Amino acid sequence: MGASGGGSQLSRMNSFALALLLGGLRGPLVMILWTSSESQKTERNLEDFDTKVEWIRMLQPEFDTVHIFQIWNKAYNISVQMASLANKYRTIIDAIDYGRRVDRERPNDINILYEIGRVYGDKLGDSTEKVYYSKRVREESLPHAQRQRLAQDDPGYQRLQLDPVLDEKGYVLPEYLKPSGIKPLVDPERPQDVYDGAELTHLKKFQPYPYGLSPVAFGYNYRKRAQLLQRLANQHHAQLSELVVDSRAALDLKKWGELEWELARRLEAAGMGMNVPTEREELEITTATVAPDVTVDPSKMPQLQQALFSYDLAARVWRDADDEYAEHLRRDKSNFRTYESHREDMAANLEMVQADHAYLAAIVGPADQKAALLATARDHYRRAEVRYALAAIHFQVPDQIATLTLPPGVTRENLPTTWGAKADTLAPEEVLGVLHRSLQMFQPQGVPLTDEMQEYLRYIARVEARLAHLPAK
Repeated sequence: MGASGGGSQLSRMNSFALALLLGGLRGPLVMILWTSSESQKTERNLEDFDTKVEWIRMLQPEFDTVHIFQIWNKAYNISVQMASLANKYRTIIDAIDYGRRVDRERPNDINILYEIGRVYGDKLGDSTEKVYYSKRVREESLPHAQRQRLAQDDPGYQRLQLDPVLDEKGYVLPEYLKPSGIKPLVDPERPQDVYDGAELTHLKKFQPYPYGLSPVAFGYNYRKRAQLLQRLANQHHAQLSELVVDSRAALDLKKWGELEWELARRLEAAGMGMNVPTEREELEITTATVAPDVTVDPSKMPQLQQALFSYDLAARVWRDADDEYAEHLRRDKSNFRTYESHREDMAANLEMVQADHAYLAAIVGPADQKAALLATARDHYRRAEVRYALAAIHFQVPDQIATLTLPPGVTRENLPTTWGAKADTLAPEEVLGVLHRSLQMFQPQGVPLTDEMQEYLRYIARVEARLAHLPAK
């Protein structure tokens, strides 16, 4: 995809110099380049494609919609034409490079920051190839020798891997936390929300990252910056609603925590010498019956230590996610029921990962801490079971069944819900009793179990398998 001769010289010019040089010819040249590059994409002939896209960027630097399209075009349309995962990945990070070049020329632009976040979070972090992409991003965020094709000022330059952003201890490198020189913007109602232009400023809170960064973590960082530019600088995305931009930080944090949770599950299974299932839903029961007195192979200890880290990181990220959801809903209640279900799920998941963290720490930790850790695990497992049951009753039990199984005066609407609420409308044993009676009525009522209900039941099965190993108070 390189260029040569006059094209090389042209692509080295900045956009102002190009405008002066071409004058009235700039418009016709852009049209030719657009037509030619789109034809090449359709014909799957990508020779010189990157160079033409770069010329378009330089000839139309003031049009955000051009940059939004080209970032998306490379990350989605062009990457799928590549045969290997490695080449797909290189094309996607080339889209990120494109966005970062625009960001350097026109910093603090909501459109560009959001699109960079979208590529990280949605393409690298949540596509069908996310396992491969996530592994690459995690590894390449850590210190490593850099490889690239040609020098960065060469028009044929293409990145082969991401630059490291973490030091040897897993802390974000100082250059990525350096404010850009603008006057910091501070939310007067949320002083913790500050926009200072630093590239990775929102990752500082959760560091260190000794095992690297998830692509969804990067996605959260850039889309949180876009959110603050909307809230504090009155910027507006060219194509997305304010509601979408404002909600993404919460959704990204939720997803980030879920990926850390899944990673911890896989590491725990591998560390116990078990076959690691491919499907997420099979992971819950894989290690559920492991006893707290199991003997661990010392060679597997690094995997279990990383699992402990990911359980803890998931919990910390989810706490911030709930804060983001609460603030978003304070500003706009359009998706209230959907986002409240997200919060209920996270409340239950938080109890689960804290229980799993304590249980695993009791297995691998010092003997004199074992009893206290198992007591902590027991308490969190019990709260998790009640919260999963509450979420199942509230969102997955139909009204015709709920009216037959809930006590008089209790409805799905006045059940204790949302983050931090106490189960004081029903005692824990009553909540579980309602769920049990409801499940018995699904088949007679002709109601199928939803995928979400089956997911809750898998979590409850894990809890009960773990509680079977733990003494009552």
